[in-house]
Amino acid sequence: MTDFFSGAHLHLLVNHIPILGAFFALGLLLASYRFAGDVLRRTAFVFLIGTALAAAAADLSGDPAADAIEHFPGVRRDVVHEHEELAEKAYIAAGIVGVLALGALVRFRRTPVPGGATLVLLAGTVLVSGLMAYTGLLGGRVRHTEVRPGAMAGDAVKIEESRERRRE
Repeated sequence: MTDFFSGAHLHLLVNHIPILGAFFALGLLLASYRFAGDVLRRTAFVFLIGTALAAAAADLSGDPAADAIEHFPGVRRDVVHEHEELAEKAYIAAGIVGVLALGALVRFRRTPVPGGATLVLLAGTVLVSGLMAYTGLLGGRVRHTEVRPGAMAGDAVKIEESRERRRE
């Protein structure tokens, strides 16, 4: 039963939520300019808060997930590192946008959300959506050699030497 709750499993369970949440919030914000503006904006803000929380869970589970697969066939440190670097930026951006969304919900709890606040959060949501999508692509490249540029069939079975072995 403890294998189910490993860092790798947790990471796989939560890492898609920030991607989907950011895009769903983006869709809601865009739709708010045409339909039921305030309701859709507030709903989008709640999704942005959830996106930030899910990004935190994905970030916290990332290192244990990397540790669990570092010696698996096809896993390359440089690919993992590239994913980690962008994931950190995406997590920070999602956190900032999530805090802004929470602030907007509190600040405008008794009045409609103004257009300026919506535009700021829309711009932030576009950024977070792009960062999350690209982070997801880079994460997919960790175990899915078929989406790595220039990968060959043999790359899926190569095992990198541990750092200690290379030093000897």
